Amino acid sequence: MRTFTLPLALAAGLGLTAPAPAQNLEDVIGGIAQTLIQQELDKNAYLAAQEANTAAAYRDYLAKFPKGAYRVNAERALERLGASTEASSAAQAEARLGITFAQKVGVQRELTRLGYRTYGTDGVWGKNTRTAIATWQRDRGDKVTGYVTEAQLRLLLRGAVVTTPPADDGGTVGTSPVAVEAALKLTRTQRVEIQRQLSALGFDTGVADGLWGAKTRTAIKAWQRANRQTQTGYVTAAQVKLIRQQAGSSTPTPGTDNEAALEESLLGLTRTERVDLQRRLTRLGYETLRTDGTFGPGTRRAIAEWQADEGEPATGYLTADQVRLIRVETGG
Repeated sequence: MRTFTLPLALAAGLGLTAPAPAQNLEDVIGGIAQTLIQQELDKNAYLAAQEANTAAAYRDYLAKFPKGAYRVNAERALERLGASTEASSAAQAEARLGITFAQKVGVQRELTRLGYRTYGTDGVWGKNTRTAIATWQRDRGDKVTGYVTEAQLRLLLRGAVVTTPPADDGGTVGTSPVAVEAALKLTRTQRVEIQRQLSALGFDTGVADGLWGAKTRTAIKAWQRANRQTQTGYVTAAQVKLIRQQAGSSTPTPGTDNEAALEESLLGLTRTERVDLQRRLTRLGYETLRTDGTFGPGTRRAIAEWQADEGEPATGYLTADQVRLIRVETGG
């Protein structure tokens, strides 16, 4: 028999005294879960910026959470550091544009075509893409911020071919959600990880065994509904990425993670060295969420993002050369 102890408790906490239909109650609970997740991400991002205590870190926070709960604190911190809020304002203005994944890829391709290297066209605007944008702005005689305005976005997209792959848009005309997910060719390990991530976000998939039955499909639908996406019960590439970001972990890359993890273990990094690397990554703008010497999901994600921006395979595990490069990039 199904029990509704948690939903009823949450409903009671919200002051919902009248009985609500099960579907409506699920929507309410899903909305609450999503709100709590966003609040936690907002808090963690601000704490990371506060720990780094650099203008770049606070600007990065404002770019990711332009309406965040700690926005005023971040702006005041920038003032204390003597940094201009011009860049943070530009970051917030760009965030309001709602640039899609396909448009980000299109901008990266156009910048590369124009000779401004972004070191990747993956839709993730990291340090290299921001540098390319800033250089392009400088060469045009525009204000150099590293963040695009609406007019600049239109200009860059005018010469770019923006296409959204079927795996990213939930299915184009004539492509079913089943076919879109099948095209991802998810491994059993990846399916297990996604089940765990969904469960961690409050969408129960049952046993995380890599077999996506009725319970997992229902969990995917509930997650899609909570994120205002088409409820198909089948995932797209963009959705897999979003689930991973929300859960704060990374899906293993088939055939590379074990080898990369082994190679990193051979480095014999001490706890002090790990703490130092976490702090250096944070200074570069890649949030590790913690600087405790433990390379958890936040640190692995930060490493992978840095690797992608450097044009390296994004394994989330460091090599000796990459450790040296991080040290060079942060002043030795």
